[in-house]
Amino acid sequence: MEQEESNHWSGMNSVELLMMEHAALRLHFRLAREVNSDSIYEVEEFVRKCHARVEDEVIFPKLRESGNEKLEQVLPRLEADHKLIVTIGDQIKARTAQGDIETLRKRILLYMSTVESHNSSEESLIFQYWNVGESEERDAKSRARKIIDEFGLNRYFAITGISEKLLGSVQ
Repeated sequence: MEQEESNHWSGMNSVELLMMEHAALRLHFRLAREVNSDSIYEVEEFVRKCHARVEDEVIFPKLRESGNEKLEQVLPRLEADHKLIVTIGDQIKARTAQGDIETLRKRILLYMSTVESHNSSEESLIFQYWNVGESEERDAKSRARKIIDEFGLNRYFAITGISEKLLGSVQ
């Protein structure tokens, strides 16, 4: 059985890993809505310094190379979403420092709904077009792993719930 699981996951590509990260973010946000949690700060840093970087530096440029007109229309909006998400994250930090709890809570809710809507758009509008050759996929995985390593493996595992073994099987 373990061998079968290993074979199943070894076929995972870079976009499928991002979709697993999207699932982890949905769970974090659900928890944050139910319980007043400080995890939003760690999640915000993960989105900014790891998840969105992989998309901006690895996935989006490769998708743009396809010449697909639909992607050319959608990718700029998704890239702009990343800038908006960073701006809202900065506002969360500023409101925390100011102690403005009511505005802080509103910004956190806005942040979560913006990220969730953005991730849903990626899944429905662009990820289906990820179709690269084996060497390009290897390069994408290698570049994504470098970003994950820069963020910190232990932090990545704690936030995403992805195990070291699973991440290794993606590589």
